[in-house]
Amino acid sequence: MSRPLRSILFVPGTREDRFTSAISSGADAVVFDLEDSVEASSKTAARQAIGGYFRSASDLAPLALVRINPVGSRWVNDDLAFASALRGLGGVVLPKAETVEQLRLVTEVMGAARVYPLLETARGVLNALALADVMADIPALLFGAEDLTAEIGTGRTTDGEELLFARSQVVLAATAAGADAIDAVFTDVADADGLKRDATRARALGFRGKMIIHPGQVAVVNDVFSPSKTEIEHANRIVSAYATAQTGVLRLGNEMIDRPVVARAERILELAKRLGRS
Repeated sequence: MSRPLRSILFVPGTREDRFTSAISSGADAVVFDLEDSVEASSKTAARQAIGGYFRSASDLAPLALVRINPVGSRWVNDDLAFASALRGLGGVVLPKAETVEQLRLVTEVMGAARVYPLLETARGVLNALALADVMADIPALLFGAEDLTAEIGTGRTTDGEELLFARSQVVLAATAAGADAIDAVFTDVADADGLKRDATRARALGFRGKMIIHPGQVAVVNDVFSPSKTEIEHANRIVSAYATAQTGVLRLGNEMIDRPVVARAERILELAKRLGRS
């Protein structure tokens, strides 16, 4: 049973000194980046650094991914050739995913390795469901806010009101495709309280995890996207009461319990089991 992707930590492909700490940070996945965090003149060096680490690492747990450059960039062909030959790679993150054709091109090259579309443009967000339906077993849709707000021409606010529609679009597309929706990064690495609020809002919208850019953000994000002891206990009471009652609707304390409420409780228990907390 695969572990959920509550936290996806990005590390620049040129920062070999950070690779081991990223892998051991407790994040559910680590993305070795070849795109935004790597200057144009350093793309080759980043591939060499990542390749060397993959060859020498005794353990690449958790899930190890590589973010390639966008389809259409002058680096993408070299990135795909490099990534498709990496042993131990869990998949690639495709930035600025916008069209079905782009995603098919990457999936054909990567073969069995999974592709994680990063939706961070207006066209990509609006095409979210079409992109999610390209692969029968798509694991997740990732939502990127920085490029999107820059394209729209708005700033990012603390309450994220400007992103509500886009976030909801990604969540609904992922849900329809049976995939997880993963929320955008919170860029202030020193603001743990702000990160917790942002992650809590994302969970309330239906996101299952969050991308992060610093190991110090892992614990907060993992905690927010994990069911609490109270949630697990309450879910167990709901499932048990519903099974015992053998009726369509029942009352548990002051709460009306019907099948959708039970389904939510079962999902909490499934997540707890995947995290070893049941």
